[in-house]
Amino acid sequence: MPGNEGGGENPPTLKRSKNDIQGNTDDGGGGEQLNNGYLPYFKPDYKRLYPENSGKVEFKVFVEQVDPKGKLGNKSPIFLNHIFTTDIKGVTAIQRVNANKIAVVFKQYNTANNFLNNTAFLTKYNMKAYIPATQIEKTGIIRFVPANISNKDLYTKLSSIYEIIAVRRFTKKVGQERVPLQTVSITFLSHVLPDNVQYDLFSYRVFEYVPPLLQCFKCFKFNHAAKVCNGKQRCSICSGEHFYKECDKPNDLCCANCSGPHLAISKQCPIKLKKITEKKTNITYASKAETRKVEFPTLLDQTVRLPEKASKSKSQPQKNVPSTATPAETPKFDIKKELLQNADLMNALVSTLIELANKTDSNPITSSSIKDMLIKNIK
Repeated sequence: MPGNEGGGENPPTLKRSKNDIQGNTDDGGGGEQLNNGYLPYFKPDYKRLYPENSGKVEFKVFVEQVDPKGKLGNKSPIFLNHIFTTDIKGVTAIQRVNANKIAVVFKQYNTANNFLNNTAFLTKYNMKAYIPATQIEKTGIIRFVPANISNKDLYTKLSSIYEIIAVRRFTKKVGQERVPLQTVSITFLSHVLPDNVQYDLFSYRVFEYVPPLLQCFKCFKFNHAAKVCNGKQRCSICSGEHFYKECDKPNDLCCANCSGPHLAISKQCPIKLKKITEKKTNITYASKAETRKVEFPTLLDQTVRLPEKASKSKSQPQKNVPSTATPAETPKFDIKKELLQNADLMNALVSTLIELANKTDSNPITSSSIKDMLIKNIK
């Protein structure tokens, strides 16, 4: 993982040469003003690859068919095993993500990157391969950035201990135009956010980015998209089982989630408000737990014996009689008690459970991925 993990002096800030921004036009996704708005500005020729010091224990690459009708996840495992073990080096596992997608797992970052660049294999089997953004990128926001500074200028002048790969300015629609706001999101090539970024001599604090709550526009439940929804079609107006354009009760508002007198997409919905609050709380809590250092409890010395209590007064003489007193018992180490009393470790466990419960991507949940989450939260 890039960054200053080992303590000591801060790593040097990453500067960009002029070559990094030459030739990047609006046609290529650059960030100059377009129709009174701002387009996201990306690092020119950026391709998502695993960095050398990513700190991961396994490296996943998602693979799909180029043909949208291709169901790679439903292909025969015999066929998939054959082509990947024959033509690709370093594969340790193949996991089904869904009907359209599989995850190819590597133990080395360079073998995963080599596979991503293996156009001959991908073309031969009509496949496309990519790394999910959440594997190597992290997005934060900075506030109170003057709206007259374009995304391209921000990308050119901002510097950080982690490499900046994208700059996006928030906008809002006013009438028929998009108006730029003073909040800007920055995507870093890192698993964690820096504390700040520099704009010349000025320092901006970096805050956690909370993405919008995902709501399905088919069933209007949360945390999944319509293209993967298995629920019934619901109307956002009356909550009936039909498309909203077919609604014959436009004045009878009934939320499909809480049955309240509002649209299913309304922010007035108490269930939606609760989901948004939970999302913000969970992301903030996970971010704090990510940077919290956990100290494990010191184990008790099982050879230490507790002092025996005198059963008789010192003034009374001791008789030479066989002792019937039992030796003091060695205190037992209760691992459950020690774990429960360690607040930092419990917070890391809770953060991992919250992260699993709120998981919205299509990555498969495995023991190794859970272990990665826990290690990340402990760090």
